[in-house]
Amino acid sequence: MDFAILDSVPDAMIIADEGGVIVHANAEAVRLFGWAREELVGQPIEILLPPRFRGMHQAHRAGYHAAPRTRPMGLGLDLSGLRKEGNEFAAEISLAPIDVDGRRCVVAAVRDVSERKLLEGRARLWSKAQDEVRERDEFLSIASHELRTPVTALQLQLQLLHRLASRTKLTPRAKEDVPRLLEPRVEALERQTRRIALLVNEILDVSRMRLGRLELRYEPLDLAEIVRAAAAQARPELTRSGSTLQLDLAPAPGLWDRMRLEQVVTNLLLNASKFGEGKPIAVAVEADGIRARVRVSDQGMGIAPEHQARVFERFERAAPVSNFGGLGLGLYVARQVVEAHGGEIHVESVPGSGATFTVELPREREAHPSRPRDAPALH
Repeated sequence: MDFAILDSVPDAMIIADEGGVIVHANAEAVRLFGWAREELVGQPIEILLPPRFRGMHQAHRAGYHAAPRTRPMGLGLDLSGLRKEGNEFAAEISLAPIDVDGRRCVVAAVRDVSERKLLEGRARLWSKAQDEVRERDEFLSIASHELRTPVTALQLQLQLLHRLASRTKLTPRAKEDVPRLLEPRVEALERQTRRIALLVNEILDVSRMRLGRLELRYEPLDLAEIVRAAAAQARPELTRSGSTLQLDLAPAPGLWDRMRLEQVVTNLLLNASKFGEGKPIAVAVEADGIRARVRVSDQGMGIAPEHQARVFERFERAAPVSNFGGLGLGLYVARQVVEAHGGEIHVESVPGSGATFTVELPREREAHPSRPRDAPALH
């Protein structure tokens, strides 16, 4: 067979027989791989591949010869070629059967796509950066709105308190009225202050989580007591939403971070009060030999199946932000904390029939490189 015509082809062309021995390499193959033609002929085709691919390639080569056809090689995979001096390059390879003097062979067309891969990689990074910027801008917009609302309310309440305090001459009746006037305003101040603290803490927690700085302080605890504490903290919001709270708490001892688990349960309760449509909310705690569980169930609007996974992502929500406030971080923070404990969190829901969030936690602390040496063990 006359191979001279292959030297005019712009791609590197390698012909190998059924045993994988190189029969011919055209001029572009010589230039691309850096071997002289006489050095390549008679060598196994795997000499042109990085060592990590050679064993796999021999198996694929045998499979190709069993059913030869024209097709790309390694479709969907990142392929690499190996030059004589030892450096690799990103490759695109196409295969076709060919007859050489009565022998069944295969011709491989090899193209160096390193520059294209580099440009594609840069394009992906640019696209990711644009997504991050867009996500950041959306977050800042929501955060500024959420923080502005309680700050405005605080300013109004403070102005009213200032007017009351500026009254220097009070009648006996007025003196009796001042506590009655002050009490609801002080309660409003406390409520708005708690809301600001919650929003700021969520922002700080997300920052720590993205930097891998979420630290857990383990101690022997009862999950039932953690839920009671969180319920007490969330009760004002629950009362305002019109929801009542039903607790079914069995003892569930384990090793956990108190503050972080209170944060998880509080976030789940606030989420239930927000979307529970004023209906009762049920919280249950149970434990078996190795795991403890807490379930928070509401009877509200529910979550559509296609949204149930993404509600645990940053800034995601199953309802429009215009209808429900918040930064879309509560469930994300809860998932991060639960998974940091070695646990799992998931939701079950039927739209219109409410949602049940379940947290499962190992009762013993799982092995972790950052575990303090004096961390207690559960008995």
